[in-house]
Amino acid sequence: MQVRRTASEDVYDSIKEGILTLSLKPGQEIKINEIAEEMGVSRSPVRDALIRLSSEALVELLPQRGCWVSLIDLERVAEERFLRHSLEKSALNYFIDYEKDSDITKLEYYVSLQKEALTAKDYVAFFSYDDAMHSSIFETAKKARIWSIITKETGHYRRMRLLSFDQPGVLELNVRQHMELIEALKNRDLVLALQIEGEHTGKITFEKGEIMKAHPSYFKKASNEIKQ
Repeated sequence: MQVRRTASEDVYDSIKEGILTLSLKPGQEIKINEIAEEMGVSRSPVRDALIRLSSEALVELLPQRGCWVSLIDLERVAEERFLRHSLEKSALNYFIDYEKDSDITKLEYYVSLQKEALTAKDYVAFFSYDDAMHSSIFETAKKARIWSIITKETGHYRRMRLLSFDQPGVLELNVRQHMELIEALKNRDLVLALQIEGEHTGKITFEKGEIMKAHPSYFKKASNEIKQ
């Protein structure tokens, strides 16, 4: 039986997708009345959705003042990258235990879709196929729920990754690392797979400076930079 979705869930999904795909920019004001009118709902489900997004640190909701898309917090980016890296390392162990030829074929398929998105310069599609490939790793490892936790808890890291796609060579490197990871998994070489995964999730650290230079208004100031 299909579960009926609530208006609040629909609004939540719509706003969250806008935030994570950067169609809603960091620091952009979110107006409750406009969202309600656009989606054909009352103000109440919009408020509920924003409260939920606030709990995920994706919006800043200030009573009597308004609501804004949260600025990217580099401390959160580092924490979320650590979460993703730690859980994916464990998942790779299980993947090698459970993998079949069809699982490798599925990973290769998603990389082929990434290549098509790269040719089309469709960054959002590229990112969605990236997610699909990594999600497939967790599914094969019988840890699909863990991937859903990662996607829920890593909004700042995910926005940072999407911004990195503007940097020269980043998308090509992403595809190359995926291909190398798949080859290591195909050969059941866990040591090499873990090394590649570490390089893959860690490269955002090296891209940070250029991303901040290109989009300085998108980032929250570190606490030691804020004047007292």
